[in-house]
Parts: sequence; structure tokens; C-alpha cells
Amino acid sequence: MFDLATRRIIGATVLMLATVITIGMVWLTEEQRMARFEAMHKAKAIENGALLYEQYCATCHGPDGEGVPGKGPSLNPGVFQHYEQLKAQGYANSLRNFIKLTIAAGRPIRSTYRAEEVYAEPMPTWSQDFGGPMRPDQIENLVEFILNWQAAGAAPAPTPSFTAVGSDLTQPLPPGDPKRGEALWNQEVKQASGIAASCKACHSLKPGEVLVGPSLAGIATRAAERIRAPDYKGQAKTPEEYIRESIQQPSAYIVEPDKYAAAPGVSKMPATLGNQMSAQDLADLIAFLMTLK
Repeated sequence: MFDLATRRIIGATVLMLATVITIGMVWLTEEQRMARFEAMHKAKAIENGALLYEQYCATCHGPDGEGVPGKGPSLNPGVFQHYEQLKAQGYANSLRNFIKLTIAAGRPIRSTYRAEEVYAEPMPTWSQDFGGPMRPDQIENLVEFILNWQAAGAAPAPTPSFTAVGSDLTQPLPPGDPKRGEALWNQEVKQASGIAASCKACHSLKPGEVLVGPSLAGIATRAAERIRAPDYKGQAKTPEEYIRESIQQPSAYIVEPDKYAAAPGVSKMPATLGNQMSAQDLADLIAFLMTLK
């Protein structure tokens, strides 16, 4: 038989082997265990988000995210289609962060991204970080719930093929249709890119009402005055050309730069609007704006 010292050595060896085998088995199954944990955590977050959505969001966006005319736009599949449009315009953030920031900070300025929907009301801020009622974990739960729709959502609409008018002021324009231009303004029809014109998100047609940019009430009359102003540095010779220049090259001349410039010499108005519209779109919008005298 083994003496005491030998038995101790054998016992320690067996214990060590058992420990190594146990650690190895835990290591081999750890990834699966973490995956199950993450799936359970995500499922719980979606469940919590569903309850929050029903309480805070369904009134304006519909029980299934289908949207409510006059209150809020479609989220399912509208938000996913809108995100694809934003990416096409150079938006670099993720879908998750886009939804999260929209919920957290709200939409203080009225906006809509589906032409067939009635203009949406402003959306309040929801995160406590922006003065709203929700904790960060509640915002995350809502995001998980909305992303949960994505798998069943409709595929993003393909981007139509068209020639963008861009920033080229020399490209000939066809005759404009003011009625279609008004429909573009009101987002009743879309531009050739398939994207709704965003003009009214920043410009009111009510005299003196400033949203982000100045009111365009009476723009036809003011355009004629602008090109005669001593400080005007643009290329326009007519009111129509002034409006066109303002759309395609918004930094060419900034009225009251202390109010409407994002940086010295750079207008708050996006410089890429021409990339979303055809020459016909631009001509129609100009024709409509020229009726505002």
C-alpha cells in the first residue's frame, strides 16, 4: 500500500486535475452562457420597452408604430426607411443612436418624413438628460423595443435613379409648375430622389415666424430687394436666380449672419439640398416661392 506521503501526492494531483477540468468546461461554455444571458437581458428590455411605448408613445405613433395622422409619423417601418434616406445623405451615426437621440432629445421643431402623412406635431424631450421624465435605462428599453420591429419591417425603398441639380447654378432649368412646387413644399409629393422636401421644417410661411431659418412669407418681393442691397455678394441678377442660389448655394449670401450662420461664412441651411432634387423639382419650388409676394 502507499505510504501517507504518496497518498497525499495522489490526492493533490487528482484534485488539481478535477479543478483544471472544471475550469476548462466553464471556459468552453462561457460564451454560450453569456449569449443566453444577453438574449434574456434583451428580451426583458424589449418587454419593458413595450410597456413604456404603450404608456408614452402609442398615443402619437400608434399601437404598432403605424403613425397617427396629425400627431406623429410612422415608426414601423417609417423610422427604418427614414434612416436609410439619412445615410444616403451622409448621416454617419448608427440606427440605434438615431432612435435613442430622437427619443431622448425629442423633436422641438415640427418634422415629418413620410409625404403621405399629415404634418407631425413637435415631439417632447423624454430623457432626464434633456428635462424629460425617463431614466437612461428606460430610454434604452424603448430603443430595444423599436429596433425589435426592424426584422419584420418592410425593406427600405430603393433610391430612384435621377440627375441631381446639385450646386451647379448654370444647369438649365425647365419651366416651373407652382402647383407642384407647393405640393413639394407641403410634402404631398416627393422629390426625384424619393425624399420629401425639407423646406418647411425650417421655414415658415407666416410673416415674421422664425423656426430655424427666416420666414419665407413675401420672399418673391424680398428677393428682388436683396439683389439690389449694397452688401449682396452673390451672383443672382433676378429674384428667381436669388431663390435658386439660396437653395443650391446657401452660403453665397447669408442674411443677418449672426442669426443664420453656423460658422463665419457658412449658412445653417444644408449645402446638399440640390443633391436630393432634379432640375424640375428646383424649378417647381422656385415657381411656388415666386408666388409669395
